[in-house]
Amino acid sequence: MFSQVNKKTVIYDHVYVDNIKSVELKKRGTPFSLPIIDLNSRAQLTLSFDDLNLEDKHYIYEVYRCNKDWQASELDEIEYLEGFNGEELRDFWYSNGTVTPFTHYRLDIPNDDIRWTKSGNYVVIIYEEFDDGKEPVLTRRFMVTEDQLTVKADFVTPIGVSFFKSHHSININVLHKNFNITNPMNEINLTVLQNGRWDNAKKNEIPRFTKLDELVFNNIDAFVFPAFKEFRSFDIRSLRSAGDNVHSIDLHDDGTDVLLDLSFPRFGDNHLTYLDINGQFYISNDDNNRTGIGGSNGRSARENMSINSSTSADYANVIFTLKSKRLEDDVYIIGKFTNWEAQPEFKMEYDEQRKIYICETPLKQGRYEYLYGVLTQDGLDFDYTEGNRFETENEYTILVYYSEFGSRHDRLIKVRSINSNFLNR
Repeated sequence: MFSQVNKKTVIYDHVYVDNIKSVELKKRGTPFSLPIIDLNSRAQLTLSFDDLNLEDKHYIYEVYRCNKDWQASELDEIEYLEGFNGEELRDFWYSNGTVTPFTHYRLDIPNDDIRWTKSGNYVVIIYEEFDDGKEPVLTRRFMVTEDQLTVKADFVTPIGVSFFKSHHSININVLHKNFNITNPMNEINLTVLQNGRWDNAKKNEIPRFTKLDELVFNNIDAFVFPAFKEFRSFDIRSLRSAGDNVHSIDLHDDGTDVLLDLSFPRFGDNHLTYLDINGQFYISNDDNNRTGIGGSNGRSARENMSINSSTSADYANVIFTLKSKRLEDDVYIIGKFTNWEAQPEFKMEYDEQRKIYICETPLKQGRYEYLYGVLTQDGLDFDYTEGNRFETENEYTILVYYSEFGSRHDRLIKVRSINSNFLNR
């Protein structure tokens, strides 16, 4: 059982050691995809990360299944995996021409060593192995899906008057004409993600009622999300010239300081529509994109160029500043690159003299999107730092779980993504 593997291990996206940076898990060859893969497809997921500690390491990976609530599955490994856990990470490259040295690791799953046989929620864990045991290094969630149903979705006006201009509300219908469901009220439930986030997901919603072969999920305000504003962003693909929202770049012998443009709270600003990638990030080096990585291992030239960019992209000390009054609660930088969490390295400190919040943190060359969030007793709050406007474009992912009566596992039988700007409200 996963829960017995290591008591330190958690079943959410997490990095356990400071030397591991720039973790990404996505469908192979698709830069902004969520870690979702079809059960019987030939596609793969790609996990990549950097180790800034250059000591010799022995990393292994293990895959475990979870239920719909991200608790350890009751199934034994043999019931959902073909192959063996504990295989070594074999693909790695050393940084090339960077001031900050690192080792870049990559894992493609499923592969010849391991393959899953059931849909549902999974977690991949990277361990560092020692003579006397192993310690977790990072954890990443992913999902394996079937295509058994049809999902219809519409954006509607929220019931609450105070939400009209600030929130998105979704009505969902599930059609199951060719998929027999004996007791839909107990066997089917939905989870909806906003921009791939689990921290504010709407989970375990059951149908409000059924009609023929259709399940209706129009529960009052069940799937209502604050719309936020379009994401803030900055571009450090080049460290030779200032990219978007970069104020200045200071190159020195032992590294690079990047000062971003001064930010301001946006709660009172009018809505401004512009293209973003919904809080994602991607690694890229425009200064030194050389070709010619040896040993393709069946990879395309495009993938080899991506690996080359990852090994030649350097780290810089990025300085965030937010002009604001001092708030009662702490302010954090939040985005996919922070695991959507309030992490210590992204906590902002207040400068009383200049009346600004400041945070300095190392980030790899690329493009990043983020929001400023205030950590309250009830969780992250963005009302003051960002505000909400219903015109904001967001991506929503609908997950349909099937827990058949008498079964010991939850199947993920449909995934559908919708965009708030491409469906009628």
